[in-house]
Amino acid sequence: DLLFPHHENEAAQCRCGCKRKLANIWLHNGFVKIDGEKMSKSLNNSFFIKDALKEFMGEALRFYLLSSHYRSHFNYSLSDLENAKKRLDKFYRLKKRLDLGEISDFDVLNDIEIKSEIAKQILEILNDDLNISKALALLDDFISNANLELDKESKNKILKQNIKKALSELAKIFGFGFMDTTLYFQWGVGKEEREEIEKLILERTEAKKNKDFNTADAIREQLSNKKITLLDTPNGTIWEKINA
Repeated sequence: DLLFPHHENEAAQCRCGCKRKLANIWLHNGFVKIDGEKMSKSLNNSFFIKDALKEFMGEALRFYLLSSHYRSHFNYSLSDLENAKKRLDKFYRLKKRLDLGEISDFDVLNDIEIKSEIAKQILEILNDDLNISKALALLDDFISNANLELDKESKNKILKQNIKKALSELAKIFGFGFMDTTLYFQWGVGKEEREEIEKLILERTEAKKNKDFNTADAIREQLSNKKITLLDTPNGTIWEKINA
């Protein structure tokens, strides 16, 4: 199945279907396993991306698939996918803290001008046989250190700008982190549910104005039971979906 022109045809189909170049390098990964067993129709243990996308956003799945080295077999498990989502959450938490809006992915595969030291280090690691585990570990360290620095110097505009620039470069290197942070943390909420949440938040705001704190607390509890958490900010109340 993997003889010429298998991969060449895949590249051609993607370019024709998407009207753009999707990748600079095409690779074939190892077998996909499910909880340690090879995925096969006979075992009825197939893992379909369409099913995963019902529970997880595309970027979380991308992060998860990216975390395995291409020359290794890929072992799928739900717990590993959930952990990958939590790691991606940390990227978006930092992005949200910096009020960094949506990052355009238009030029992801074009020449990227790399200026930040962290992005240069990660590119160097990826150039060593795509050492993705080491690259993602370095990303985790960068996020942790960036948060520590922001804790110390929360009003340092130069620091914030440097971290923003680094995050944008890293997003384009890895291929994730492009979503608006508000939409990211509200993912999985339908239109009708969203309208109901906004309505309850308005009622809670009005109750707080009238010093009816029992009603305000009851509304917060009602939303919490629906896995919605509220964050009161100087600019109003924002909400997030609790996925864990």
